[in-house]
Amino acid sequence: MKKLIYISCLIFASLAISSCKKSAIDFVPQDQASSTTFWKSQKDATLALNGCYGYLNNNFNNAYDDGSSDNAYAQYPWESNATPIAAGNINATLDQGYGSRYTYIRRYNYFLDNVSKTPMPAALLKRFIAEARVLRALTYFDLAKTFGPVPLLKVAYSDPHETGIAPTAEADVINFAIAEIQSALTDLPASYPGGSTTETGRITGGAAWAILTRIQLQYAKYADAVTSAQKVMGAGYQLFRVNTLIPADTQDDFGAYVSFADDAEKQKFYKGLASYEQQFWQANEQTSKENILVSQNITNSSYEYGNGLRTLFPPGNLGGWSSITPTQEMVNAYWDKNGNPFTPPNATTRASNYNNGAPNAAYADEFKNRDTRLYASILFPGSPWSRFDSGYKFSWGKGGGNNSVTGYNFKKLVDPAFTQNDWDGAQDFPIIRYAEILLAYAEAKNELSGPDASVYAALDDIRDRAGMPAVAQATYNTKEKLRTFIQQERRIELAAEGQRFSDIRRWNIAKDVMKTTYDITNSPVQERVWQSKFILMPYPQAALDGNPNLKAAQSAKGY
Repeated sequence: MKKLIYISCLIFASLAISSCKKSAIDFVPQDQASSTTFWKSQKDATLALNGCYGYLNNNFNNAYDDGSSDNAYAQYPWESNATPIAAGNINATLDQGYGSRYTYIRRYNYFLDNVSKTPMPAALLKRFIAEARVLRALTYFDLAKTFGPVPLLKVAYSDPHETGIAPTAEADVINFAIAEIQSALTDLPASYPGGSTTETGRITGGAAWAILTRIQLQYAKYADAVTSAQKVMGAGYQLFRVNTLIPADTQDDFGAYVSFADDAEKQKFYKGLASYEQQFWQANEQTSKENILVSQNITNSSYEYGNGLRTLFPPGNLGGWSSITPTQEMVNAYWDKNGNPFTPPNATTRASNYNNGAPNAAYADEFKNRDTRLYASILFPGSPWSRFDSGYKFSWGKGGGNNSVTGYNFKKLVDPAFTQNDWDGAQDFPIIRYAEILLAYAEAKNELSGPDASVYAALDDIRDRAGMPAVAQATYNTKEKLRTFIQQERRIELAAEGQRFSDIRRWNIAKDVMKTTYDITNSPVQERVWQSKFILMPYPQAALDGNPNLKAAQSAKGY
């Protein structure tokens, strides 16, 4: 499946939409000749549909969205827009995915306008159309939540002037996306021939319900989000768990950081560590029931790069670039081992304890008895990672040499089976996994009617998988208290997966959290500036030049 989709993307892109090199949307697709010679067989339609799935390729770049938020710092501005966005240098010189998404909308519309010409079974044709409609809906959702009002193009076009239309209101674009998915649901299978709910590279019924959940939560449609999440929760998905440890799972000795009352507590910790960390490994893709929709990757080859996080996350001494690194605020966010908020030392004390790379004994106290997911996700000075490199312990080489600027690196989402070459990672990147659905259900249900047993159960499932204690119900016993808890839990569970950028905007907390960030020596890393208009990104200059109708909407957004 992975190779087929990649090759098909190349074929369909060159055959049907040769305008992919253009970033503006007002370009005539050179597909008129091929429309008469293509669409002659089911294979043609399959190749074209797989070309539509190109939108899911390389979604590991979603990690840069964490670099645009308070979770991480992206130190190389030539790699992404994350560096200027986090700094507040946001203007029309940036294109936060406007042009590329319209490239795919042209592709979906071309597919939907032509696929019915293909001789193929009626049920299969309906399924192909449903898959493309959901992909188009997902793309419009990504456009609308990023830019607000956008042109709503539903059919392929031949005249460039057809694209120069006024943008449709954000709410109407979202209603269109929701309606498209709802209409497609009846034609989508729970799994594909020869597969199961673990067929995660294509749009299943479960994936469509999960996308609906995300959209409805984003736009505070809480009752609908609860219903959609319940559909996913009843579809057979489960959190990934390691139930039996092997010696390699316990080779990193965290005894210096975690106090274990007994062997049972130690076993729970290491099972939680293994479960959270290994859910992202390629070896578990076929057996895990957690991933609902993924961006598929193969190992580095002559025609396709693998998962780039193997290069973007690790430090220079492990062959990485430290491109996207955790902020101190991200590290502070992890609970203590009892599930309570952690109180970090002040910046001056931390710097003193770190002692310019010769830390005293007190420095390690900051990392003792913390959330298991901290140890599974973050490399901090002194933390081990023997699975990647035998006997390895992280030490921070401040500045230069592809080292972190913040003092920390991500280990989450990096599969230690792929350690040799740049971009050499075959593991898939999770676009939506079951943990997100549980968090979405908990948030929507709490906002709708406050805490209840089902909300605590969803949260406890996530925490138990990570070896953490259940929610303290007596403490988090009101809607407001539980809201704060859920927001913190969501930040921790989904760290580095690209959700924080949207979350701090929809919760209206970006103004509070987008502050200048410092490294562990209390030296400034990046000055960060927030303005209310940054809730939405500006249209890029190329789009404004091609469609004058966008200019009024740009001004209305404050740009």
